[in-house]
Amino acid sequence: MAVDLTTIFGNEINVYHQPRHVERQYAGFVGAHGLIAMHLGTRGRRFVVTGTLRATAGSYAAARVLLQVAIDTIEPYLWSDAADYSFCGVTLIMVVWDKFELVPDSDGKVFHWASPGWCTCKFVANGRSLY
Repeated sequence: MAVDLTTIFGNEINVYHQPRHVERQYAGFVGAHGLIAMHLGTRGRRFVVTGTLRATAGSYAAARVLLQVAIDTIEPYLWSDAADYSFCGVTLIMVVWDKFELVPDSDGKVFHWASPGWCTCKFVANGRSLY
């Protein structure tokens, strides 16, 4: 059964995929002009999840601690085995997560104070379907 991406990254996410990457090997021969190419197949489809993580508590400091807990909960997916995920009725088959990064703003800040007791941060996660 596929895991819904909103249970991992929350409800404020955008999910899209890039076209499949094609792998080719090129070779040339002495005395011949040009190249030959051997098509080695596709190398999976890259999935991108962007969004905002939020935490709320009695103060900004407490909310930031809770936000770090949410980040620490997402991090283990980077070294987990391939799994199926779903989002808005679409199933992403045999996905591994390559990267999860927090996105700084133009001032270099990652964590933001939204209102008393709220802390937010933006993120981007990159996954690859092995199928």
